[in-house]
Amino acid sequence: MKLAILDADTLHDSLRTRYLSYGVMFERLLGQSGKDWDMSIYRVIDGQYPLDPSGYDAFLITGSKFDSFADDDWIEALRQYARMLYRTGRPVVGVCFGHQLLAHALGGQAGRSDAGWGLGVMQYQLDRHPPFVDSRKSVNLIVSHRDQVLVLPDGAQRLLSNDFCPNAAFYIPGKVLAIQGHPEFSVDYARALLNLRADQLTPEMIARVESSFATPHDGELVGSWICKFLEHTTTK
Repeated sequence: MKLAILDADTLHDSLRTRYLSYGVMFERLLGQSGKDWDMSIYRVIDGQYPLDPSGYDAFLITGSKFDSFADDDWIEALRQYARMLYRTGRPVVGVCFGHQLLAHALGGQAGRSDAGWGLGVMQYQLDRHPPFVDSRKSVNLIVSHRDQVLVLPDGAQRLLSNDFCPNAAFYIPGKVLAIQGHPEFSVDYARALLNLRADQLTPEMIARVESSFATPHDGELVGSWICKFLEHTTTK
C-alpha cells in the first residue's frame, strides 16, 4: 500500500517540537495496526502535492485549524484535488477538516455549527456496519471542532452519529471514508490543545472536557477501520 497523507495544518509553535505534525500522527496510528505501508506526507497547506497521483493507492486528508468551506486559495485547491481523486477512483480518507472538506467538495455542505465547540471524548453510535467495521454499537473518539458536516454528499451513507454531531462519519462505498473525530489524537495532545483555547471557553466547559478524558477512547480501533477500508477498497 502506498498512501499519500495530505497534511492540512501546521501545529502551534508550542506543540510542534513534541508532536511534529498531523501527518506523523497518522503514520503512528496506522502503524499501530501493524501496517508496514509506504506512507508519504505532503504539506498541502503549503501547496505541496504528489507529482503523480497515480503513484499512490490511496490518500488521507488530515485535520486543520482552518475552515474546510473557506475560500483561501490552498483550501480551494485541495477541494479541487479531492474532486479529481474521486473522479479517478482513488480512495480517500478524511479526518475532521478532511471529513468536512470531502463532504463540501463532493456536493454536500460543511459550515459552522450552532452547537458550538465539540471537545474532549465523545461517544457515537454506529448507524451502519459495512465490511470494514465490527459489530459494536458505539465508539468513543477524541474531538476538537466547531464546524460540522451539515449535509451529506450524494451517495454517502452515515456511519457515526450523536445528538451533538449527526453526521459524525460517513462513507461512499469503494471511494470515501470521512470521520469527524480524531483517532490519531492522544489525550495529552488534546489536553494541550484545550489549554491553548482556554480563553475561548468557560471554566465549566473546561472542567467537563477534562472529565471526559477519563473515558477510554477508541482511536486505535478506528485507525484499524481506516486500514481495513483502504485494504478492502484497493484490492477490489
